[in-house]
Amino acid sequence: MTLGMHPEPAAVIAHLSDTHLLAGGAPLAGVVDTEGHLRATAERLAVAAADADVIVVSGDVADLGEPEAYALAREILEPVAAGIGAPIVWTAGNHDERAPMRASLGLPGAPLDPLDSVLEVAGLRIVALDSSLPGWHHGGLDDGQAAWLAGALADPPPLGTVLVMHHPPLAYRGQLMRLLEFRDEALLAEAIGGADVRAILSGHLHINGSGTFAEIPVVLAGATSYADDLGGPPPAMHGIDATQSFNLIEVYADSIAHSVVPALPHPTRETISLQLAEQVIALDPETRADRFSRKPD
Repeated sequence: MTLGMHPEPAAVIAHLSDTHLLAGGAPLAGVVDTEGHLRATAERLAVAAADADVIVVSGDVADLGEPEAYALAREILEPVAAGIGAPIVWTAGNHDERAPMRASLGLPGAPLDPLDSVLEVAGLRIVALDSSLPGWHHGGLDDGQAAWLAGALADPPPLGTVLVMHHPPLAYRGQLMRLLEFRDEALLAEAIGGADVRAILSGHLHINGSGTFAEIPVVLAGATSYADDLGGPPPAMHGIDATQSFNLIEVYADSIAHSVVPALPHPTRETISLQLAEQVIALDPETRADRFSRKPD
């Protein structure tokens, strides 16, 4: 049942990024408990994304490319995915290393090949594009990947395609991060031109953000590890152990919506109780609108 003018979404994506795990759960930079943050995220994911059709992790799964860090990511996220009944789509970021990531996560392909993949779920195609470049922190893709991508987009599924890539094809606000941008925008635009890509999901910047590329919405998930504070004085970069988040992407026949979900537990105030919410839902549509939407005289 839907309470508004829109139907329930045809597909739901839970989008996480930049977990930056270390072997043995070691704290990042000696201070950030990235393992603890991902475990807390997983608990909230199980509730907020209970209706998700797929879980997407858009890169920087490990901070140093350690096999043990990838194994830790599987240990934390796979039980949640199984409980929801949703597959996990992984793609690589600039901190990841292809061979250990592929081996530890059980991904197919030759050890050093790009971690590109295609999955169709609930009538929606998820294409993971590996924008990492071995030995570098900036992003890009080669002619072979561009040809592969164009081929993967050849036959449109009912709900179209969502492209997942670590480096967002956007202009970056942070000055130093512009050195680590995605550098093959023209090649990407040519590969997806005229195709059915409805959104691009990225990470990398450790902020929630959005923009457009080739007239396609680009949505950034904030990191589960730590956030970049753009409120600090530039050009220095300011990481904060706060405001971690993940996104929920709702795909409809003619639109896409995204919501930001706090990844960690926090003090809350119950603005509407469960009892009251259930009472409102049980009303007939006319009474429901009158009781819940009408302002008092």
